[in-house]
Amino acid sequence: MNNQDIKIDLGKVQETLMLPLWARARETEKDNPIVFDTYAKNIVEKIDYDFSQIEESHMADHQGVWAIRAYNFDNIIEVFLKNNSRAVVVNIGAGLDTTFQRVDEGTVLWINIDLPDVVAMRQKLIQQKLIPDSEREITIAKSIFDFTWIDDISRWTKDRSILFMAAGVLMYFEAREVEILFRKLAETYPSSRVIFDSMSWLPAWGSNREIKKSMKNIEIDSSTVIKWHLKRASGLRKWVDTIKIVEEYPMLSKVPARNDFTKKEIWQIKIVGLFRFYNMIHVQL
Repeated sequence: MNNQDIKIDLGKVQETLMLPLWARARETEKDNPIVFDTYAKNIVEKIDYDFSQIEESHMADHQGVWAIRAYNFDNIIEVFLKNNSRAVVVNIGAGLDTTFQRVDEGTVLWINIDLPDVVAMRQKLIQQKLIPDSEREITIAKSIFDFTWIDDISRWTKDRSILFMAAGVLMYFEAREVEILFRKLAETYPSSRVIFDSMSWLPAWGSNREIKKSMKNIEIDSSTVIKWHLKRASGLRKWVDTIKIVEEYPMLSKVPARNDFTKKEIWQIKIVGLFRFYNMIHVQL
């Protein structure tokens, strides 16, 4: 990398947010990218972080999946914004996400929620003009389970359509924690939308097995293992019985047509879809 002059200071758990950032940057370099994210590419080129520990590990095999995840989130959000002229999107566990920059249609109010060290990193990238500063993008430095952030955002959400998004976040919490979050959102913002990704039990187990094997190589904290899995959105009704399923589908089922997929990648797409290993879920509270 050139000009790696921006130091980062993240906890071991928060360092995992480098994975989807790197994936979007690498995807952008392709001739026919699934998601195009010049901001991610510029950040990867400028920050002082050794991305070789990702590229030389098994994590590199998931690059395409992280790009496809961003593609799916972008599509759902764009439809929501098209159908809701006064919209607020709340990005739960935003990390170094640049979805706002990709989908902004000029009116949406965007609120990021994440831990203080991650927010400090975002602010540093904004100061360095690697992420554009916008009056319509607000970032709050709190744990998502410190529900005072709900009070914080109330000034901006009145009489607006609300969409909560959680990309690559909820699966890393205990089921009880995810239940508390859904109950709180349903209580405070009934009829709001929530979109998130989820794994079923088998791929969650497999992913944890891979992470534990690679711990020594990429120094990932053991608390980054997947704790919560969900195969069908209907399973949320045991927590909030009024939940309506807007849509749910296998993560890889809406991959745009490309002629550069290998036979192995095509096979993986079919298997993941057939057995619903990894899914996009969109519900109304």
